[in-house]
Amino acid sequence: MIKHFFRLRSLRNDDDFFSKKNAVIHIGAPKAGSSALQRFCNNNNEKLKEFGFYYPEHSMDKNGVSGGHTQIAGRLVKNDIEKAKEKFDEWLSEADRKGLTLLLSAEAFYGKHAEMKEIAGHCNVRIIAYMRNPIDYLIGNHNQGIKRHMSTRRLSYEVDWSLDRSTGHLAGLPLLAWADAFGDKNCCFLPYFSPERGGGSIEASFLKAIGVEQKEISDLCSSSDSPITNRSYVASALELKRLFNTVLADLPSQISHEVDWALQAFSDSASHLRSYRAYDLPEEVRVRLLDRFQTQMSPVIERFPKLSQVWDEKYDFYPDKLENQLDLWEPLNYVSQVAPNILETIKQKAKELRGRGAGGYPFYRLLEVLNIDFHEPYFYNEVLSDQARNVIAQSSAKDADYLREFALALERMGCLRDAFYVIERASEKRPHGKGILRIKERIHKKVLQIEKD
Repeated sequence: MIKHFFRLRSLRNDDDFFSKKNAVIHIGAPKAGSSALQRFCNNNNEKLKEFGFYYPEHSMDKNGVSGGHTQIAGRLVKNDIEKAKEKFDEWLSEADRKGLTLLLSAEAFYGKHAEMKEIAGHCNVRIIAYMRNPIDYLIGNHNQGIKRHMSTRRLSYEVDWSLDRSTGHLAGLPLLAWADAFGDKNCCFLPYFSPERGGGSIEASFLKAIGVEQKEISDLCSSSDSPITNRSYVASALELKRLFNTVLADLPSQISHEVDWALQAFSDSASHLRSYRAYDLPEEVRVRLLDRFQTQMSPVIERFPKLSQVWDEKYDFYPDKLENQLDLWEPLNYVSQVAPNILETIKQKAKELRGRGAGGYPFYRLLEVLNIDFHEPYFYNEVLSDQARNVIAQSSAKDADYLREFALALERMGCLRDAFYVIERASEKRPHGKGILRIKERIHKKVLQIEKD
């Protein structure tokens, strides 16, 4: 079979072309539909063979999300080029034995042009990449950081942080390095538009890019199930996960994975909700980002003019602003349905923290979201009572007096474990002080009650 992709490339007059093995490598970019594409190719690898392509199988999680061909890309990330080359050559030989073109996909390839040139430079290689609006890419990275990497940053902070740092990867500058390594004519770089923004099927776009005929594309895409895959968390799910990351940073990794899987499934199915978008940023910030990214991206567009289409998206696509107070109950309820044991573990952890006297706005907000009872913290303009001030002002005051008043102040603030620790120190200084003993007994009862709850 003459492979469609290479037939369309009009390379049959190239004497050297058919003397080499062939590979097509999809490199992302990140946050540009890779998960959906990898799920589609993995589920339809037998059909891809009919089109002339060998797509090695790779693992996927319960939501159909994967890193693609991490058997190679993962080794490159670890700088194990020798092992990566071994796997590439193994798959390349298998494809050649079947008379097929090797087809690979992994976002982790995106920044590894030099390594892939070293690995695949001995064969005919075609590079395919999708690029999205850099502002959406930035927001998608923020989403991903909270989803999978325990980030706690607010979107506004992420934007400010990015404006002070190099963001060439968001503006597509790595694509120029790929073109330098493999040649412009061997690179197919396409604009990506998410389904939420009215983008078409990336599966159909990709099949067209590798040279599959339109009728075959239509037949395969109409008969294949193409569910939403690895959508950015909707805003409420994102804020719930950010709250977990902030307060429960030491959760076991398996618990965090289970939470992610549940919230990913919720977001993929919650078509009535949306994620954060550029329109949610202040206009002044959007203008600064637009100016920055358009300047950075100019050499990319000059070389690959088709990518200018990424700026065609309108930032007022969502005229509705997100509510200032997002409803976290809906994603939490979903977690309770699909992973009740995980949610119970989270609740127990939150109760343990409460028993140890944890405080602060994020912690109290988490308790409220989890419907766990707690004593409302008081707001004090002044922590010391008049009595405490009078005691401290007396020249006759001793260490036990200072410690007693400190313990009482901590008690009023709700820091009961700390209060009990300090009143114990006061008791050591004045073992027979009746007032100190009464305070110690009262605080101890409060601590025991919290631990019991």
